[in-house]
Amino acid sequence: MIKTEKGKIGHLMMHICRMRGKMVDQFMEKNHLFRGQGVLLMFIWDHEGLTHSEIADYLKISPAATTKVIKRLEEEGYLQRKQDEKDERISRVFILPKGLAVIEDVHQSFLRLEEKTFQDFSKQDLENLGNYLERILTNLSQE
Repeated sequence: MIKTEKGKIGHLMMHICRMRGKMVDQFMEKNHLFRGQGVLLMFIWDHEGLTHSEIADYLKISPAATTKVIKRLEEEGYLQRKQDEKDERISRVFILPKGLAVIEDVHQSFLRLEEKTFQDFSKQDLENLGNYLERILTNLSQE
């Protein structure tokens, strides 16, 4: 039994993350993707032409992990890497038609998940929750 209010909130946050993670895994699996692949595809859909390191920085994952996911998605025909026109040492990542087809379903699934998650929340509730979560993130990010 959790004895403190902070402990209860921490437990709820962990449980929510797990539940949402399972739901995301289900709709990713339907599209033959893993969670990280879907997130990366969605990001590239919004930010085509970035480099591996730019993608890694934004998603807060290691460059090696980013390269591994990009390579796998490229092998499966979802993405394409092209050399930068001005600097051949740099490759930029672009989404292919097969990736676009999957993205639409994944995007709609994320929208449905967000709607379900926050279905009884007012605009003020969402704003307050966002502020609280940003404060928690700031607290956890401090050394």
